[in-house]
Amino acid sequence: MVYIAIQIWQLITLFRYKHHYQPEPAIWPEISILIAARNEEANIRQCLNSLLNLDYPKDRLHIICGNDQSTDHTGVILAEYSALHPHIKSVMITDDDSGLKAKARVMAQLEVYAIGEFYLITDADITVKPEWAKFMVRSMTDEMGVCSGTTVVKSHSKWGTMQEIDWAYFMGMLNIISYNGVPATAVGNNMIVRSKAYHEVGGYRGIKFSITEDYKLYSEICKKGWKWDNIMQAEVTAYSAPVCDLTDLLHQRKRWLSGGKELPWYWWVLFGVFGLFYFSIPVLLFIDPATGCTLWFIKWLIQTLQIRGIYNQIKEPHPRWHDYLMYEMFITINTILTAIFSIIPFGTRWKNRTY
Repeated sequence: MVYIAIQIWQLITLFRYKHHYQPEPAIWPEISILIAARNEEANIRQCLNSLLNLDYPKDRLHIICGNDQSTDHTGVILAEYSALHPHIKSVMITDDDSGLKAKARVMAQLEVYAIGEFYLITDADITVKPEWAKFMVRSMTDEMGVCSGTTVVKSHSKWGTMQEIDWAYFMGMLNIISYNGVPATAVGNNMIVRSKAYHEVGGYRGIKFSITEDYKLYSEICKKGWKWDNIMQAEVTAYSAPVCDLTDLLHQRKRWLSGGKELPWYWWVLFGVFGLFYFSIPVLLFIDPATGCTLWFIKWLIQTLQIRGIYNQIKEPHPRWHDYLMYEMFITINTILTAIFSIIPFGTRWKNRTY
């Protein structure tokens, strides 16, 4: 019942969610877009092509890509784009003694080349809309240090569709909680940071390493008194490629949970309530099948209304109705497996590396 009560609160908040952009500036500020790329030959062209299609003034835009020791053709592709487009720079990421790893190390080495008032951070498997950069910039008030948009998965397979709904659902929950004034996190594949705030905390070189580097940067900037925001609007919605299989998905979720250990206690209460539902409902179904089925249906109905509201907010085509039923099976199995997988004592694998 506690979980259903939280769902109702989220649904009510969703229907009154509003976001207001700042007016267009007379002169657009100079910005840098930072991208970490490791073994992304399948995705990097789509990412860069979407950034080349941005309607942001090219003389105010710098795209800086870090080739994180890729063993495929990622480096070749980056060099090709850098040679053709003067505002794209390719940087070879090297081992150093900073103590940083993964994307945090890439960002720390890219910041040397970053120019402008804002840094926009995304991933090599992300594509964005032409208006993305302008509306991200227009989301930054003078007091704002960090902000993130909404990211969803795009795929034509059923496996990808389940991930798409999952991302939309949880991104919506993140935005809803943030809208109620509760600090959340920024999404590292769709975020903007004020350069002044970034350097005020020492950038990634100045903060303790975390495998969820986006939350770490976000929290350190917030500690300095900067404001934050999470945006659920069509203009700043980005699209991610899905992970390939269940094993990769479980490693992805374990990585998120590992970094989430630094989240405030109330987030873990929320995670606990969410997870306990999926472990307790089978027991209730065994003890009292009628009550168990009723509660599960109510939960599914509210959840479906939430997801449809989120899709309305970001102006994306709705999933088919049978996909909502399939998603319930997906989220149930995924939640249970993730909980079990996260306590198995071995490292988290990501981008062919273990942490």
